[in-house]
Amino acid sequence: MDRIGRYQIVKELGRGAMGVVYQAVDPTIGRHVAIKTIRLGELDDPDERAKLRERLFREARSAGILSHPGIVTIYDMEEQGDVAFIAMEFVDGPTLDQLLSGREPIPRERLTSILRQTASALDYAHGKGIVHRDIKPANIMLASDGAVKITDFGIAKVTTSQQYTQTGTILGTPNYMSPEQVQGLAVTGRADQFSLAVITFEMLTGDRPFTGDHLTTVVYKIVAEDPPPAQRLNPTLGTQIDAVLRRGLMKKPETRYSSCSEFVNGLETACNNTQGWKNLPRGGGLSMPTVVSETPTRATAFSGGMTTEDTVMGRGRKASKWVLPFAAAIVVALGLIGLIALQFGPGLGVGHTSAPPPESPASNPPAASSTPSDTTPASNPPATVPAPATPEEKKPSPMAPAASAPKEPATNPSQTAAADSSSGQKPQQLPDEPTETPPQDEERPQLKPRPANGPQDVLVTSEPAGATAMLDNNPAASCKTPCVLNVLPGRHTLALNEEGYHRESREIRITDSPVEVPMVTMRVYAGTLMLTSAPGGAAIFLNNKLIPQTTPAQLNLAPGTYNVRVEKNGIRKSESVEVRNGETSYIKIPLQ
Repeated sequence: MDRIGRYQIVKELGRGAMGVVYQAVDPTIGRHVAIKTIRLGELDDPDERAKLRERLFREARSAGILSHPGIVTIYDMEEQGDVAFIAMEFVDGPTLDQLLSGREPIPRERLTSILRQTASALDYAHGKGIVHRDIKPANIMLASDGAVKITDFGIAKVTTSQQYTQTGTILGTPNYMSPEQVQGLAVTGRADQFSLAVITFEMLTGDRPFTGDHLTTVVYKIVAEDPPPAQRLNPTLGTQIDAVLRRGLMKKPETRYSSCSEFVNGLETACNNTQGWKNLPRGGGLSMPTVVSETPTRATAFSGGMTTEDTVMGRGRKASKWVLPFAAAIVVALGLIGLIALQFGPGLGVGHTSAPPPESPASNPPAASSTPSDTTPASNPPATVPAPATPEEKKPSPMAPAASAPKEPATNPSQTAAADSSSGQKPQQLPDEPTETPPQDEERPQLKPRPANGPQDVLVTSEPAGATAMLDNNPAASCKTPCVLNVLPGRHTLALNEEGYHRESREIRITDSPVEVPMVTMRVYAGTLMLTSAPGGAAIFLNNKLIPQTTPAQLNLAPGTYNVRVEKNGIRKSESVEVRNGETSYIKIPLQ
């Protein structure tokens, strides 16, 4: 595509599930702009087309009534055939999410400047009666001159009009959403303040305050659990900084600060009163143990260096006993709230790419030496049912055998069955995916002693084996697992890739001894379906095949289109749903 409307396309900036963002030029005045598009022609459902179009144009209308240096300016909106688009200010810089993905922490002065500018822009929008409702690092742009620009007002709510959130729908990104928003309650500017406090917590500690392996876990923590003490993740943060963060993360909106700027002012005062404080890079908190060990020591649990899509179980305070039954209520409530409207997919903001940025190669990249070594669309369900979602990483002994060859991931939904979210079991091996016989210890690459202060051996293993391990994004420093890399002392980023699996990333530190990286479990591409009915307890059929679960249920499925039917008391209703890799879909089916 060379042109959209009157705009001349320069290059593609990002791509999402239903649209593309381009850099373009307005030939009339020679101004560079960002063009956000949605491909309406790819949707067969007229209602879905209308909703997606409305979201795009709502972004234009919401931002169009705002004139602030910290908010991306909207210039134009138009439809051209099956493509709807808006033209907006082009920001020549990364997103905050991309900046946080770097190996070094953000300089303290820049950190406070980003927060101060973001708070000012949000307070301005709130003063105009607009709540953004999706404040997250990916929606905060950083221009080359240091200016901060908030983008993506696609789900913004005009507080003076009828609330946009419809019955059965929640809008926003769960990790950064406020308690009132995930419960589908009315929102004010203090919901955006909560999101800003989550971002601030992450910028200071390297971790988000509410994380989990599953969306239901995250939502439960947001609603029912206190955040972990910031000092526990970053000991340099004093009690005053922790107190400011806790107030910004209060469950009740009225107990938070009166404005975003008041929150940031309180934080700056606390930082000025705390000597020696420093912020940590993403994944740099105390929950991310450094992998440095003498050979052979037992590998410790390792969760460092995750990509921007990944989360690990948070470390929040245990909720009191009365909260435990509330967990089930949250799961049901989420289902009733419904389908999260993230039609554009990740990374479809202005002026940045949809994929996480590649790690910057380390200076003097080390040379690598490798040592070889009805649950389906229109088909029957598998015989066994794996438990929910993303498998936990194994914690093997350093001398545990590695798999001898990579396993092929499931390529259609027949190889991944629905999983019961309450089962508590680890994912099982599917019957049509044969288990490899691990090799004996003598087949495993061995670590060799090396002179101190020189390159050291790093043993990398994965499940399944055969993944490509690459150090510091340097193809010359790569090997097929299980293998050994020879690495110079210092901090490095280790990335593992395998076709059909998510990319895994780990931060490692090399000193004066060999290192064994705990086995990396590669995660197969899959999506999640959260299914509820009113009333609950209904039988579930996927593509006309009965599955063991009843509603409400969390089903982990291979990407594909499914016919979902629920039945109870002689009443049956069905819907069609598309499951996409890495996404969570919500369906509530009323039986009345």
